[in-house]
Amino acid sequence: MKRFAVLVVAVTLAAVPAFAQEAPKEKKVDVTGTWELTVESPQGAMTLTATYKQEGETLTGTHVGEMGEVPLKGTVKGVDITYTLTIDAQGQSFTITHTGKVDGDTITGTADLGGMGTMNWTAKRKK
Repeated sequence: MKRFAVLVVAVTLAAVPAFAQEAPKEKKVDVTGTWELTVESPQGAMTLTATYKQEGETLTGTHVGEMGEVPLKGTVKGVDITYTLTIDAQGQSFTITHTGKVDGDTITGTADLGGMGTMNWTAKRKK
């Protein structure tokens, strides 16, 4: 009986390191740079240039397209990117919120058009 108890303790102790392993570390990315961004709108694909500057989790930058240059700000946490920009169109302003996932030199996500619908978007880092 003593041998059985020793065997149970030994097997239990051998299994502990497998459960004590650290959780996988969150992947860190840096999106700083210039990106070509394509937004899939009901009128067709729109292409613009996004310039991102990331410091830690803080994101700033601009979108440059048909509506001119618009500042943006948001966050990058792990592979998740979220930012907002406010566009003035014909005397009305509305906020667009971009959310997405970074995968190397590609970002894919959706843009919420201030509660008036959503559009898919992708971005490729310019080299």
